[in-house]
Amino acid sequence: MTTYTRGGAGSTRSARALTHTSLSALKPESAPYRVPDARCVGLAVRVATDGRITWDLSYRIRGSGTVRRTSLGRFPQVGLDAARDRANQLTKAARAGSDLLAEEKLAAEEAAKRLTIEALIQLYLDQRAAGLRTLKEIGNRLRRALKPLLGRPAADVWRRDIRPLLDEVNSAGASREAEKRRQTVGAMFRWALSRDHVEHDPTAGIEAFDPGTPGSRVLSREEIQALWNWLPGSTFPRDHADVLRLELALGARCGEIAGMGASEIDEKAWTWRLPPDRSKNRKERITPLGGIAREIIEARLRQISRGPLFVSETGKPLRSSHVGAAIGCRRGKLPIEYFGTHDLRRTTASIMDEMGIPLETIALVIGHEPSNSKTRTLVRHYVKGDFLPRKRAVLEAWDAKLRAIIAGSDTGTNVVALRA
Repeated sequence: MTTYTRGGAGSTRSARALTHTSLSALKPESAPYRVPDARCVGLAVRVATDGRITWDLSYRIRGSGTVRRTSLGRFPQVGLDAARDRANQLTKAARAGSDLLAEEKLAAEEAAKRLTIEALIQLYLDQRAAGLRTLKEIGNRLRRALKPLLGRPAADVWRRDIRPLLDEVNSAGASREAEKRRQTVGAMFRWALSRDHVEHDPTAGIEAFDPGTPGSRVLSREEIQALWNWLPGSTFPRDHADVLRLELALGARCGEIAGMGASEIDEKAWTWRLPPDRSKNRKERITPLGGIAREIIEARLRQISRGPLFVSETGKPLRSSHVGAAIGCRRGKLPIEYFGTHDLRRTTASIMDEMGIPLETIALVIGHEPSNSKTRTLVRHYVKGDFLPRKRAVLEAWDAKLRAIIAGSDTGTNVVALRA
């Protein structure tokens, strides 16, 4: 019997020397439980009933009788080494009679009083937006939007300072850009408010500008065939071309595919694990790999055993912006009417719908939230699973359809019978 105590965090198991492998193997049970780390006093992981693994640290501050308990973040976003380093910092200070958490909070409050807009932007990019595929674009948009205010203390910026900057862009006829700036600046200030870097959100109350018109371009069967067969013999970079093909084969976002790493591929189960920090909705997504998609990735893995599967022409990890730029600079040489990367994702989803695949199932495959509020509640709170069998059935049916389209032998709509 390994459980030896029980408390508000659930049962506590015997301490063990935690490793990345043992952490990844922890499974949720009917009640939460904790596993202490034998190599770091006071450190443990808490496994919730929904599978979330959180670092938990308890320690006593010398001379005060105060016992502190704090979360160090979730695994795997916070790795084993990082958790141990942070735990050792806090416990070392506690043994010396210092409450490092309180000292850091006070220092942060003092720093917030002097934090400029430029410093806030950098802090936001480093801490909140780190890992996002659009990190560079976010930084550029923030600095463009707030250029006259970059040297101003963030705590001293108000709505009356930001509204004229956005109104100027809107009046120049760029209402969509004005709305993007409003959303991006607002997201940063809401984050800053939640972290006590500022005491108010200066974008609160600014009305939305033009939200834009959703894209509607869907490639025809003839365009899919022409594009697919044109890519190999064209000047289009091979890595970029494979990303476009995978976007059609899987329906995933261009940035998700472009950033795919060898470590995300399970060659035994042939699945692709998209980690939360690369997912738009911050949720892990597992996608079965078969047919054309598997062929493309297998060819990549024969050449690359670790690191990114796709790189730019300069050798850097590929981004969706690189793929979009490659399409843009060949606008006059494309075999079909100009398209964007997201149009391929829309094309895949649209033809799946024509095939009779339920919309909720299409959403599961391509990584969208279910559209029905009741379904969202079920998936979020009750139905737990990766839906792999259903996803695999959909992607197998779609692979057969895509092969027929590429070969020019598609005879029309194939109704696929799947559980809704």
